[in-house]
Amino acid sequence: MIELLNVPSLLTVQDSGRRGYRKLGVPVSGFMDDYSARIANYLVGNPGNAPLLEFLLAGPTLRFNASCVFAVAGDVEVRLNGTPVEPWMSHWAKRGDILEVGALKSGLYGYIAFAGGIKCEPLLGSCSAYPKAGLGRPLKAGDILNLGYAVLTRKDGRYLPPGLRPDYSAKEKTVRVVLGPNLDHFTGEGIGTFLSEAYTVTPESDRMGYRLDGKAIEHSEKGAGIVTDAIPTGSVQVPANGKPIVMLRDAQTTGGYAKIAVVATADLPIVAQSRPGERLRFEAVSVDEARELLIRREKTLRAIKGFLDGKMRAYRIRTGEEELIAFTKVERRD
Repeated sequence: MIELLNVPSLLTVQDSGRRGYRKLGVPVSGFMDDYSARIANYLVGNPGNAPLLEFLLAGPTLRFNASCVFAVAGDVEVRLNGTPVEPWMSHWAKRGDILEVGALKSGLYGYIAFAGGIKCEPLLGSCSAYPKAGLGRPLKAGDILNLGYAVLTRKDGRYLPPGLRPDYSAKEKTVRVVLGPNLDHFTGEGIGTFLSEAYTVTPESDRMGYRLDGKAIEHSEKGAGIVTDAIPTGSVQVPANGKPIVMLRDAQTTGGYAKIAVVATADLPIVAQSRPGERLRFEAVSVDEARELLIRREKTLRAIKGFLDGKMRAYRIRTGEEELIAFTKVERRD
């Protein structure tokens, strides 16, 4: 139903990933920025975990071979038949229409969702591409993708206002982490360095992990090596050179470098959307605080879905110098 005409950068099919296979050495994979990807799906009326297109830095050009509702999530210029259309909004495309998605102005990953999702045969319970293990492959020009069934009425015209969109434009971002589990492999000074210095994302970064550069983190006399154990998504490993590596969606499931911290799940998109040359600072939070951050994020996503479905109303609240977005249910009258 859609044909790829030009693919200038990494383009893959992703969903929420594989669950239950890490014990067999299979990474979770899935959306690098699950916040943006889920909103893209909500914009076209899909469940949040529906398969969609994830692109790196620059989006594809594609042709619709049947009528379809689509949405693009990202800070990017989008054209339909040469006419600019809004990102973060669902649009109707008819057979023969050409969609052009440009280069991201900020952030690293963008998403294109289609009503009904991308039709594919799940491998180990997921459509997410993990090429290193032969689970799917990067897409290329000439590929044709089928879409799932969708009722296309009242799916176009859904719009996410700027105040509700994630903003990844800052060149230096703060990321919350839970310290541990291998703190005994670091000196107090090393832990202090990790929490006080800014670390630069290097070009040697990919879906597996982001290598960071900055002041070396000092190990204790136990050194950088540990008995190989599990690597949760977001683990911050510190090899012998003292430079941290944040392990992400395609990371191996076990490793032998000491872990100084694990990124709070709610902040994983912040890491994923950081470009080479941008900087990250780390702030320690407790397990309970990290859990509360995730609960709040999930509540926000549910409210955004309700807003896009017409079941919630969004409004602004100003408290001092801060402006917040709040939601309330839409009362329906017979």
